[in-house]
Amino acid sequence: MPKLKIELIDVFCGNTEDITGADDFYLLGALVGGEVTKVIATRPIKINDKQTKTFRPEDTVLFEGDIPAGQSVKGGIKAYDEDAGKDWAKYGDTVNQISGAVSAALAATGPQGVTAGTILSVATKAVGIFAGLDKDDLLGATELEISATGPAFEERSWLMKEKGLGWSTWDYKVRYRISRS
Repeated sequence: MPKLKIELIDVFCGNTEDITGADDFYLLGALVGGEVTKVIATRPIKINDKQTKTFRPEDTVLFEGDIPAGQSVKGGIKAYDEDAGKDWAKYGDTVNQISGAVSAALAATGPQGVTAGTILSVATKAVGIFAGLDKDDLLGATELEISATGPAFEERSWLMKEKGLGWSTWDYKVRYRISRS
């Protein structure tokens, strides 16, 4: 059975969402494949214009597990700029609650019947226990479906950009690596 690992490399900020200084950038979501459900909840990274930052080592693995041939890892990620303070000390409880919500959604449809968008929606709705999440600025969202078959090593980028004419614009690029063995 092929093993698949998805890891964050870094995030580049071309332009912050906050016009007065650095953003507090974090990711939320979930990925499901084979028998593995992996919650994504990175801790905030203070980042400013024209900076590249790495994620904390404990936050870099988005997914790791054995995936049956012909199947994919499904789910997604949303990126935020934290504006409302959260109790990050409850991080472990948050991860467990998101995992429970995603597992319940999978039980209702089975892993093959659920879409990447459904997993992303369930995971981010379950984060309501983080007080004030709705006050944080959503920078972007991406659905992922990554096949168990493909090159041994692959690097991808996720671009988020708000050009608009409004008060706030932003420009981010998150790089991640896919390893298959």
